Amino acid sequence: MFKKITAYGAHAAVNKFSQAGHKQFKSALKSPETVQRAKLNQILSAVADTDSGISLGIQKGMSWEQYADRLPVSDYNGWSALISAQQQDGRLRLSSSPCARYQPTSGSTSKIKWIPYTQCFLDELDQAISPWMADLYQRFPGIRHGKHYWSLSWVPTSMRTRDNESLNDDLKLLPWWKRIFMASSKAVPDAVAMAETSEDSLFASLCCLLSARDLSFLSVWSPTFALTLLEGLSGHREEIIQILRSGHWGSRAPRLSAVPCPRSPYVADMLNEWDGALHSDFTAQLWPKLTLLSAWDTSTSAIWARQLQQLFPQSAFQGKGLWATEGVVTIPFAGQYPLALTSHFYEFQDFETDRIHPAWDLKAGQVVRPLLTTGSGLLRYGLKDKLNVVSYLDACPCFEFLGRMDGVDMVGEKLSPEIAMELINLFDQSSYRDAGIYPMSLLAIPQQSTEQVQPNQKPSLPYYVLLCETKDASHQPVPSKLQLKEKIRAVLESRLQENFHYRLARELNQLSHAEVYCAPDARSIYQQRGTERGMITGNIKIEPLVLWDGNYSFNCHSGTSPKVLPTATTLEEV
Repeated sequence: MFKKITAYGAHAAVNKFSQAGHKQFKSALKSPETVQRAKLNQILSAVADTDSGISLGIQKGMSWEQYADRLPVSDYNGWSALISAQQQDGRLRLSSSPCARYQPTSGSTSKIKWIPYTQCFLDELDQAISPWMADLYQRFPGIRHGKHYWSLSWVPTSMRTRDNESLNDDLKLLPWWKRIFMASSKAVPDAVAMAETSEDSLFASLCCLLSARDLSFLSVWSPTFALTLLEGLSGHREEIIQILRSGHWGSRAPRLSAVPCPRSPYVADMLNEWDGALHSDFTAQLWPKLTLLSAWDTSTSAIWARQLQQLFPQSAFQGKGLWATEGVVTIPFAGQYPLALTSHFYEFQDFETDRIHPAWDLKAGQVVRPLLTTGSGLLRYGLKDKLNVVSYLDACPCFEFLGRMDGVDMVGEKLSPEIAMELINLFDQSSYRDAGIYPMSLLAIPQQSTEQVQPNQKPSLPYYVLLCETKDASHQPVPSKLQLKEKIRAVLESRLQENFHYRLARELNQLSHAEVYCAPDARSIYQQRGTERGMITGNIKIEPLVLWDGNYSFNCHSGTSPKVLPTATTLEEV
């Protein structure tokens, strides 16, 4: 009872202390130009006297018009040298605000990037978190009556020896006093993020969640992360039962020594009697108080968000705003996704005209990409996200996330994420789902390098593969599934050839026929590529179109074992 009172009191405190930010944000919605110009002035004041500010000619009190005229749009390449130098000697080069941490991130075409998280930048993030949290407590009061799970930004296993443990703790984004209250209501302790391996972190999180019978809010970034977490129940069932009965980590104890081991004989008995099928009745039995789920639910995440919702029909669901490592763009608020006006300074580049607009100049129907100027010292930093201006909340623009900008062009075929998304939606139909086939992502497989080619063999042509996850569909005979795969392969190639440049590349023998790869562990294959690139577990979003650079050889032509590429892990097609 004491723990429940403590958790409820913690929620009450967080709600109370979030009200000021909520009030400020609601007021800002009415006057975006005034708020944004003041935010730009504040950021430039902290930049003007730094190495970056001096070299760029930044002056305190610059108007937006002067600022936009002087500075070009930037990307990480333009800041990497300054960031690297600042990391090495600690001298502030981008902003006069002290740098609290460097957060790793990665993109579809870039390796690891380190984003400086200054105190000013952390304050900006809190300006988005406070109104969102206050709105959550108001719209979903049931979340006050139990524990919360916030998916931590776990770093890959190979990076867990770094000294800065704050890399793995999302709550360190919050002010210290909020961290104290939030810690009192957490279902999973911070220590899981620093377990020896990512797999241990995932396993420990699952055990802690199972013991949290009063779980009321589950917040993750990627819905595939939540699905993978839950699917671990069947694979580790006996081990979990022993741990929850004994309150001891067993053979994992040396690797999880810093993590308090949960104990719940009641849940252990429940798992012992479980039929092994992950369904809504079982999840409702495990977490009867779960009020709200939160995860990405747009673009390719929509498919997986629907699967997650089907497992928890008794719970409400809220999509995420656009929150990149480099900054926040939108937050869920009052049922819409308005610009996080009080956080950073925003500009938007129109895809049709290429013109750059301030936030107060946007019109409904514009398709834009955001440019961020933040307290980290990154100025006019272009994100590779495509947004549609759909509505307004008072005078503040609200957005819909359409997807990433990253296209693929291996031999001149010029495919876009939009084309890939159309194909994925085409095959996301009941006839395929009933057979246990779920389309995930269109992968562009480049031509093999000379080092990968076996003696006396020619390099294979580049080609596209539709990666699909398979699930057990015992009511479907095997030939039916194989026939469906052949149908997908034929339709995929036909639809791709509707694009002029792809058809030309095929006719010129620059590309091989499109293929389909179906595997029960397709999601793991995709996620492994992300962790190999330094991306953070739990933040890996399945994109509709990816230039594949993972260490897997896709054998799409037969049921035989795939050929082994040098230094590559091979997987047999199901």
